[in-house]
Amino acid sequence: MNRRFPQIAFAVLVLATIAAFFLVQALKTTPPLVWKLPVPIPAAFNPINGRFCTTTTKQRVDYRHTQITFSVHDADTVGVYVVSQENPNGKIIATVSAGTPMAAAPNASVDTKTFIWNGRLDDGQFAPDGVYYFRIVLEKEGRSIDLSPEAGARPVQVLTQPPNVKVLSVRLLGTRSTSGTNTASTTGTTTSTATTSTTGTSGGHAVGGAVVPLPGPAVLSPPHGEVRITFTKGTYHVGAMVDIYRTDVGGGPELVDTFRINTRLKRNWINWNGEIHQTPAPAGTYLIGITAADLACNKTQWPAIPVVAGSTAHAGVTVRYLSVTPPLTPTASGGRAAVAVDSASAGFVWQLRRVGSPKVIARGSHRAGRSIIRVRLPRRRSGLYTLTVRAGTQSAVVPLVASQSGAAGAHARVLVVLPLLTWMGDTPVDDSGDGLPDTLKAGDAVSLSRPLVDGLPDGFGDDAALLEYLDAEHLSYQLTTDVALAEGLGPSLADRGGVVFPAGENFLPAALSSTLRGFVRGGGRVLVLGTDTFSGTSHITGFPAAPRAGTPTLTTADPFGATRGPMTPTGGQLISELTDPLELFQGATEFSGFGDYQPISPSKSASKDPVSTAGIGSGAPAIVAFRYGSGTVVEVGLPGFGASIAHNSDSQELLNNAWQLLSQ
Repeated sequence: MNRRFPQIAFAVLVLATIAAFFLVQALKTTPPLVWKLPVPIPAAFNPINGRFCTTTTKQRVDYRHTQITFSVHDADTVGVYVVSQENPNGKIIATVSAGTPMAAAPNASVDTKTFIWNGRLDDGQFAPDGVYYFRIVLEKEGRSIDLSPEAGARPVQVLTQPPNVKVLSVRLLGTRSTSGTNTASTTGTTTSTATTSTTGTSGGHAVGGAVVPLPGPAVLSPPHGEVRITFTKGTYHVGAMVDIYRTDVGGGPELVDTFRINTRLKRNWINWNGEIHQTPAPAGTYLIGITAADLACNKTQWPAIPVVAGSTAHAGVTVRYLSVTPPLTPTASGGRAAVAVDSASAGFVWQLRRVGSPKVIARGSHRAGRSIIRVRLPRRRSGLYTLTVRAGTQSAVVPLVASQSGAAGAHARVLVVLPLLTWMGDTPVDDSGDGLPDTLKAGDAVSLSRPLVDGLPDGFGDDAALLEYLDAEHLSYQLTTDVALAEGLGPSLADRGGVVFPAGENFLPAALSSTLRGFVRGGGRVLVLGTDTFSGTSHITGFPAAPRAGTPTLTTADPFGATRGPMTPTGGQLISELTDPLELFQGATEFSGFGDYQPISPSKSASKDPVSTAGIGSGAPAIVAFRYGSGTVVEVGLPGFGASIAHNSDSQELLNNAWQLLSQ
């Protein structure tokens, strides 16, 4: 029996081989279910929020549903169903069509039918995100096929969520790029007009092949250096674009350039050299964004526009070719003002002028790099100066303030306070690296060790015109800044009869509020010019090494209790004297040339005391003078009043009357 077993086994094997041969031959001759495996179009869709999109082949596709088109070899009744990849052998989850008659087709291109799936399940709900297969069933023959990868077909995806993409960071590469604010050294060598020193410039640097990020904003000086933009890792099948927005322009972020990310490289970073349309970007503040789309044409734009401050992580780039940072405090006349200069690519020259005069009174030059130049100011005079710095095609201009040294300055009865806090706090510089300018006006805390950009600050011309008039009329005054006065440096309020705040003192150092109230209560006089004056306060910290202005606190009333209304058109009417028990308007009864004004309401405590006013009709006046304690406050809410003094006789009379009051 055992000897016959191998013979029996061999016979069985031969029979099985013959049967398998005939089975294969039968399968080869069995007609196909469909002439050609259909392809879902589109291969991914969004049944909830889908839309029409134009593909890379310029075809317009509706991504709200998907469809397949095919023809059958033999006439039959066809059913088209959907199954989930997670359970391909399980029950049907969606019925696209059932009992649809189809005629036999001689080839794949005739007698076709299209079947559309709108993404809904048999229970009426939308299919969750995932991978699905179409199942084609020939109901009479009892044959079916799943359009799965195993069958050589393509599945279909439901994608209702847009790609989760955003910029994670922007970090410096290269050697000449800088980060943060200008912090040049103050040591150096002396020349006849300036003391200069140069420090090295630093940026992102490699340690063991890795890029080490530096704090603060990424500062580029194209064509030197570049930044590495890192974004969330993912596969963006349709594509991803880097968006370059400029944010220090009016009207919100402006899209200035885009470029494609090569997603085939499978990396989550790309470098930018600071060029826009192959040209070095203009100096300014930029925000790096990203736009991406998936197979279902779901698009994501990051960040959302308009941008919310603090929502952009470290996605900012500052393009800067030349930066100049003036001192916050006055320099005694005859002394040297320390000015930080960073000229990335070229040596620079500088010139000093007194406001109102084209004459250059000092000049100098220096090689490229970071440096501190120490500019000597003229002797024996207080005054406001401009320092112009040029490097190649770039230029910058900043104000320098000189207080009068010696007995003349100490005995000057009137102290004029220039608004350095507002001038520096409102220059649009990105301190945090989030791609948005940080300014006091925007409600941000700001560094005060920052370059002054975009030229001289708003209101500078008005203040310069006021000082020019004082000089022309030989009216004695001492000069300082609000930062210096708050920090107890330079000229003080001691032995002064009055204080003038020219236009632009929008944000008052918090330390000055109580000081000014005490000064006026004790008999001092204050003249306040301009609009939106004292609209907020800010605490200064870190002075002098790293001065910073804290988030401003808006105020409903100024230190003396006066409140200001919105800017109001004059409608062509003149600002006229209304009441004048304090004799402020002698010789100045009407003020012409002002298209609008800011109404001022004196403090409630002043309502029992005599108040001088000028305005239009019975509304709140544009000019007021009222008692505060033993002193007097004069406030003028006329824009451009300082500039009007040069040609408006009534403005001159008002200033002269106020000056007599201040000088007592």
